[in-house]
Amino acid sequence: MTTAHPDTHAEVYPAHFEPPPGTTRRIFFGPGLVRGAWMGALFFGLATLLVLVLRWWWSWDPVWHTEVVLAVAAMTAGPIGFLAGIGSFDYWLHYFVGRPTEPEDHSGHGARTWRDYFRVNTDHKVIGVQYLVTTFVFFAIGGLSAMFVRAELAQPGLQFVDSQTYNGLFSLHATLMIFLFVIPAFAGLANFAVPLMLGAPDMAFPRLNALSFWLLPIAGIMFVASFLAPGGAFGAGWTGYAPLAEGQPLGQTFFNMGVQWAGASSIMTALNFLVTIITMRAPGMTFWRMPLLVWANFTTSLLVVIATPFIAGSQFFVMFDRVLHTDFFTPEGGGYVLGYQHIFWFYSHPAVYIMM
Repeated sequence: MTTAHPDTHAEVYPAHFEPPPGTTRRIFFGPGLVRGAWMGALFFGLATLLVLVLRWWWSWDPVWHTEVVLAVAAMTAGPIGFLAGIGSFDYWLHYFVGRPTEPEDHSGHGARTWRDYFRVNTDHKVIGVQYLVTTFVFFAIGGLSAMFVRAELAQPGLQFVDSQTYNGLFSLHATLMIFLFVIPAFAGLANFAVPLMLGAPDMAFPRLNALSFWLLPIAGIMFVASFLAPGGAFGAGWTGYAPLAEGQPLGQTFFNMGVQWAGASSIMTALNFLVTIITMRAPGMTFWRMPLLVWANFTTSLLVVIATPFIAGSQFFVMFDRVLHTDFFTPEGGGYVLGYQHIFWFYSHPAVYIMM
């Protein structure tokens, strides 16, 4: 016998109940972290196999090239598989193949338990909380790496880590503080507050909003995981200057791809804010009646959309030099070394105003 919850009228099962048939199947194949884990592993395996087959087919030696395999499988295909597994693309895939889609009527919005914060959720308030909690987690990790740096500097010489690991800790601290805290923390606050200030029911693109959040932990994990790479973490600082970055260990490629994921998240979020602010203001709320926080988000989003593609391009060029043996920034091959600084700072100087 079941009873109804007084508020939601949902069925609540008594103790020692038998789970409904198909529960295990839904957990394994339904959208969520479990499906995300096995789909991420599946995509990683398939991408690895594809790289090995192509390198063998084209007679590239060696067939197994760790940096190429990790760049394609661990840093690209694996995260895409995870995103597909947690349900980030379900609506669009259903629409693409002609299957029925669920209307966005906002009836399922909100978080009813703590588990809802670990799922794809299209409610702007839930996404705002997800953003803020995630950024503070990486803020703590970045602060901890700074403590290791200070401990190493307490006395002359090397006490705890070697020079490459020290450079990695220093670089990780700065990278997490900029790409995973200062910039996205305001996006979390704005996600929660801006639609409420505008009188809008939600962001203009709720599913894109959810996807933009889930790109962020992927970027952060990629930065931290660089310490597990052969040779050590990236040690060229948060600026990743070339040609210094091109002589770094494999962990530098983790930095290159982590910036891509964080940058994609920023661009998606900024576009969503711009469309929301321009098209979803309540009747009577002109631009000159918007609160200052909304204005700040509007101008910030403009900077992000204009400038962020440039840092993405700079990191792609460095990764191409490292993995595909191009010569964008290598002087030996005729590359333009100062070109990296021009491209990078076209983003990073506006980033100062994004923070402000």
